[in-house]
Amino acid sequence: MTQPYEVILFDMDGTLFDLIGCERETVARYLAQQCPGLSSAETNEFLRVYASLSPSHWVAGLATDAPREKIINDIFAAVVAQLGVNLPGMTDPALIYWRIFATVAVLEKGARELLDSLARHYRLGIITNGFRDTQRPRLQAAGLLHYFATVVVSGEVGWAKPDPRIFAHALNDLSLAPGAALYVGDSISHDLAGAANAGVDFCLYRPGGRNGVTRPVTRPVTLPPTTRLVTALSQLAVLLA
Repeated sequence: MTQPYEVILFDMDGTLFDLIGCERETVARYLAQQCPGLSSAETNEFLRVYASLSPSHWVAGLATDAPREKIINDIFAAVVAQLGVNLPGMTDPALIYWRIFATVAVLEKGARELLDSLARHYRLGIITNGFRDTQRPRLQAAGLLHYFATVVVSGEVGWAKPDPRIFAHALNDLSLAPGAALYVGDSISHDLAGAANAGVDFCLYRPGGRNGVTRPVTRPVTLPPTTRLVTALSQLAVLLA
């Protein structure tokens, strides 16, 4: 790579963390704790239906600024209604869901190995849209927190990607100009747009045709000519070697 960088900044969910895997593990732990009478087959069916209903509920909820508790409670209610089951232990699931979620750390394949490799040559940082009571605890649960010179969480600073101010906050923490950083993320609308707004070079991580949330890509996306693209985190280590 001809462009020298001093810091590599990462998105969290969908980039370093497998968000779908984290959600599944959170729901599985919730069911084991609150509904211990469920059989393995019943649990798997609940998880399957939850995964099918969750994306549309999140899209609709975020579009109307619904509280995260309402979104989770609505997903659980929709799953129970579709399955036609009665689960007495399922009272206000969001309360317990978010406590569990903050302890779950399902990583994208190669994430830890990538950080080990890059940490030898670059400073590393996090810029994430997320809740103040989940993102840092998840990094801690994964054993990743020590890699990062700065961790900027939208729920802490009050700005969310693609607002360039969240990038400026991270760069100010590091005393660096935008040209000294590369941002790595999986979302066109949040990560690429935010990096572009802030004048930061961008690398799109897009494994398996994902679009950065949970929906498959249904049409090709034209990327800016300066945007790098990797389909596996191991490719990024080679790119930045």
